[in-house]
Amino acid sequence: MLAELLEYCLTPCPPAARRLGYLREAVAIRARALRCRTAWSPHLERCKAFILAATQRCARRETALVIGSGALLDIPLAELSARFRKVILADIVHPLSARWRARRFSNVRLVTVDVTGLLHRLPALSPLPPLAPVDPGQLFLDHAPDFTLSANVLSQLPLLPLTWLEHTGRHSPAELERTARAILQGHLDWLQRLPGTVGLITDVEWRIGEQAVSPLHGLEESLERSLEPGPESRGQAAAPGGAWTWSIAPRPEAYPDKDVVHLVRAGLVRAPGSSS
Repeated sequence: MLAELLEYCLTPCPPAARRLGYLREAVAIRARALRCRTAWSPHLERCKAFILAATQRCARRETALVIGSGALLDIPLAELSARFRKVILADIVHPLSARWRARRFSNVRLVTVDVTGLLHRLPALSPLPPLAPVDPGQLFLDHAPDFTLSANVLSQLPLLPLTWLEHTGRHSPAELERTARAILQGHLDWLQRLPGTVGLITDVEWRIGEQAVSPLHGLEESLERSLEPGPESRGQAAAPGGAWTWSIAPRPEAYPDKDVVHLVRAGLVRAPGSSS
């Protein structure tokens, strides 16, 4: 607990992100990863393998962009640094461990950014007006990345904004649901507009014991439409991606008698020559 408190106090973070709990969550995730390192290992290795396989589809290797880089637990940073002239790590919070690790590579740059485009608007939403779909707009388009990865972040994007909005008590459950869908769809639409090869890793189901829920707010089909068609429909070699389970909180980490398991989906949103 003392180490976590020290990291919380020393980690640079935008005031709004600290207030909404992004720093607290970043510290907690890294602490859980250390406690559950054995259970997390297969998931982290699958993520890294997918990322490296996806980079093989790049026509150029000038710039790599990682959205949701976090503590870099699932990111093969050394390999990305070696394969690309420039690597951009983008997140709302960069934990100290990630900052220290990134310093080893002269071509790695940290960017603090809210990819929902919503965070700076939340304090002004009083009362809550109808929210238009969240659009990251031109974010990172000027960098023309050759490889972009959305790294285990899609399902997380609505969580803290919706928690904050719910606590204000100024909006209906229907408004919250529309906002969640807008955030998720906005991220998928933005990924499709980026150039180069674009990869996505995301949770698609959360299982607590025998109970299963979707974090995608009804956008499961939209997610699948966003991904490259499978090799069986194109007569090609197997494309990077697939599905697997992530034992994120084996008992008694979160519950004394229940395991928490996430179903993870990985695939390409765009690749050179893609028609998507």
